[in-house]
Amino acid sequence: MIAIFDLDRTVTTHGTFSPWLLGFVRRQPWRLIVLPVILIAALAYKLQLLTRKQLKQVMLRCVVAGQNPAMVAEVNAAFVASWIPRRCRPGALNAIAEHLRNGDKVVLATASNDVHAVPIARALGIEHVVATRAEIAPDGTLTGRISGPNCYGEDKLDMVKAYLGTVTEKTIAYSDHHSDWPLLAWADEGVAVNPNSRLRSHAASHRMSIRDWNLENSRSGERARR
Repeated sequence: MIAIFDLDRTVTTHGTFSPWLLGFVRRQPWRLIVLPVILIAALAYKLQLLTRKQLKQVMLRCVVAGQNPAMVAEVNAAFVASWIPRRCRPGALNAIAEHLRNGDKVVLATASNDVHAVPIARALGIEHVVATRAEIAPDGTLTGRISGPNCYGEDKLDMVKAYLGTVTEKTIAYSDHHSDWPLLAWADEGVAVNPNSRLRSHAASHRMSIRDWNLENSRSGERARR
């Protein structure tokens, strides 16, 4: 079996991108000077003048452009230590552990960037990661740009399919957000985890499993396989 997990608000209780960026700002407070630029970009996104990818690139350029590998490693180590497992849903940890015990191929598929998604995945025992790719310069520093598509919506499904290649095993996908409906509908089994209202409605109308992974003793992975 191949088990595909979304990250933000599926495995974790909150989004990880902005808190990860704050890790750099705490070490370099002078970067707060770019806050107005980020706020203007966020407003432009709300007005549909920027895409999600463009907004993320503005945020990356303002905060991480030029960051060297040592600083990135420092921020990542502190970030992972504060989030895993403390800010993960108990049911998600149980489901991941169960799939790994069963020898399933576990994939973390996230719109968050690979620079911090990969360390999170490793802390969870997950080897396979499909994520938005942050561009890295030849000298190892972050450029603040995104290489390739934003791993979101239909693009996430395309990236997962490209990563997996020909699939002969059963697939199961877990997500909290309606943007992952293409992935959930493509999988042999989709599971809506603590879903937002739109995904809950889609899941109910398609008789898709709905799980609450906030429950301490959740056995969601086991129930989803039945």
